[in-house]
Amino acid sequence: MLRVLVAMIVACTAAAFGQILVRQGMQQVGPLEAWAPGALIAYFWHALTNPYVMGGTFLNAVFYFLFVAVLSWAEVTVALPLTALEYAIAAVLGVLILKEVVPPLRWAGIVLIIAGVALVGIDSGQPTPETKPNNWSQP
Repeated sequence: MLRVLVAMIVACTAAAFGQILVRQGMQQVGPLEAWAPGALIAYFWHALTNPYVMGGTFLNAVFYFLFVAVLSWAEVTVALPLTALEYAIAAVLGVLILKEVVPPLRWAGIVLIIAGVALVGIDSGQPTPETKPNNWSQP
């Protein structure tokens, strides 16, 4: 379970930093205001070629590949809730880097989410993919 937790903390940190970078890039690109096909293509090309957006996309890919690895080690009912750790990391980074204000009620919600993740992550002694036999390979 330790490797699952470490991988998910690294993955969620990468994803949170990725979202912060994408947000910074989109602040540089500006708001989407025109819906004409040519304007949309130009807008999204400008967004996709922004260095912050590109860096954020790379970090989101890091998250995805780590998450795929975690799914090979743990059940989806453990792995998927752990992705919620990104909420807390993103909130802290939003305050520190983007200077966003997070109201107390939102912090309370984040704490409740993390408490739920902790409850899901508590080892119940049930067999995991590492300890139970793999029935898929049998005829």
